[in-house]
Parts: sequence; structure tokens; C-alpha cells
Amino acid sequence: MPSTAPPARFAAVLGLAAVALVVALHWVLPVTDPQTGRVTTAAAAAVVLAAPLALLAAGIAGLGGLPVVARAALPFAVVAVPLIDGAARLLWLPAALVILTAARRTLFRLHARWRGAELAAAAAAAMLADLAGSAVAVVAAVWLADYQTGVMIRAGTLGRLRPRHALMVAAAGATVGACGLVLSALPDAEAGPVPSATVLLGSTAAQLGLALAARPLADRWTAGAPVAGGLAWLAPRLVTVYLWQLPAVALVAAVAVRVAGYVPPTAFDERWRSDLPWWLLCSAAALAVAVHLIGRVGTAPPRTHRVTGSSTLQAHGRLEA
Repeated sequence: MPSTAPPARFAAVLGLAAVALVVALHWVLPVTDPQTGRVTTAAAAAVVLAAPLALLAAGIAGLGGLPVVARAALPFAVVAVPLIDGAARLLWLPAALVILTAARRTLFRLHARWRGAELAAAAAAAMLADLAGSAVAVVAAVWLADYQTGVMIRAGTLGRLRPRHALMVAAAGATVGACGLVLSALPDAEAGPVPSATVLLGSTAAQLGLALAARPLADRWTAGAPVAGGLAWLAPRLVTVYLWQLPAVALVAAVAVRVAGYVPPTAFDERWRSDLPWWLLCSAAALAVAVHLIGRVGTAPPRTHRVTGSSTLQAHGRLEA
């Protein structure tokens, strides 16, 4: 049966999952230099592999466009990019979201004409770009397929996809991605900055299939007013959280190592498990301050003319304002 929950709620859950995955890469993994306190940014491959859920969410619910992203991205580019090595990688996804949002109407018209064949075309383009050795074109084609899948969900094309069929898609994608990893591990294979098209397409299919299979559970979880209200508050701030979680943990690491003399663990040992709660607490507090300082992303009310007046019902039946 098709889902009856608002698509925006499902999109918010997907966006939250995507941001949580990126936060885990920087907050949970032991990636802090014990001597300098510098935080190692997630590799390009990790950022690319974490993007499908965010693109799917944006394809479903849309995005406010350039102003929504700019309010979080411009301060991040000024503050974080010069100070944190590799921080510019996090700007790839917001830039792609702005471009795809600008082309949203065109993508809807494309889907109305091709009825899903555009996904096969994007996958074929990714494979051809991989053969040509263009990593940028591979990522662009795969991310376009991710966003277009969200457009198809919003249009209702995938509304009747049953969970077991979605799980079959996820299993097929995981198999394809595993085969791509095996092929990339061969001695004569060349390792690039991002995974091959086979790995990206397989990982994307696995993530999107699991997301669609879990949609009934997500709909039931978000049916309550507290959860729905929390998601409605968090959704316009996800871009800010996605970007500024890195400066938050970098600030905590720098203060802990250089000021307090803390030596962070470099492995998942007992000390890492004991230090993780306060590490997460301090990073969350720094992130909350950053989000508060930047302000509400995309929540400013539109400027409109304020109209006031009164009306009087005349004796002859005319309404005079």
C-alpha cells in the first residue's frame, strides 16, 4: 500500500540519517592527532559514499535553494576551510544540492516524459565516465541518479514499492558494490580518489533500497507530535549541522589537547569507550553554539506587504472594505 505520511517527514528522517553518518565519521572514529589536536577530515570516498541519503531526501522534499545553503556554507568556507585540512570536501554536497534544486522543475518534466528511464541513463553515464577515467563525472552521474530517485518518490512513481522489493534492490546493490570492491582490490587495478562507478552505484542502490524498505517504520515513528515537531525544527538546520559538526569537534580537540593536555586515543580500546561520552557531549555543545550563532537556516519568513483594514456590511447588501 502507498505511504500516507507526508513526504517531508520521510525526507527529514533520511537527511538526519545522512548527517548522523557524517558526524560519526568525525566524532566517533579516533581521528584526532595526539600531538597537535588536529582533526582528520573524512576521506573523499567516505564523503561521497555518505551522500546518497541526503540527495534522496533533497529530491523528495526539495531545498530552499541558494540562500538556505549560503547562510551555512559561506561562514564555513571563511572559518573552517583555511584552518582544517580537507574541510572543503564537505562543500561538495551543498554545491550539488544547489545545482540540482535549480534544475528541479526540469527533472520533474524529464521524469514525466521518461518515466524512470532516466535512472538507467544516469547509471550508464556513470559507467562510461568510469571507463574514461573521470571521477568527477562519475560522482555527478551517481548523485544525479540519487536525486532523481527522490523526485520519483515525490511524484508517486515508487509509492507502491513494497518493502520486500526494496530489500531485494538493497541486496542486489550490496552484491554489485561488493563485486566492485573485489575488482578494485586486484593487483592491476588503479585506486582513484573516489570509488569506481560499480562501487558507487552498488552502494547507492543498497542505501536507497534500505531506506525505502524502512519507510513504513519511519512513518510510524514520526506519526507522534513530539517526533514530527522535532523533525520540523531540525530539517531546515540540517545543512548547518552537516557543515559545522567538523569545526565543532576540531575546536573541542584543539582545546582538549593544547590547553588541557589531553592525549586522545588512537584505537577502539577501553579508554576510547570511557572518553567517548564526554567527547560527544562537548562536541554537541560546541555545535549547538555554532548553530545558534549562524541563525535559523531557511526559516526566515518571506517579506510580504502587511494589509490592515475593516469591512462593513451595508444595508443594501454590499460589503464595503
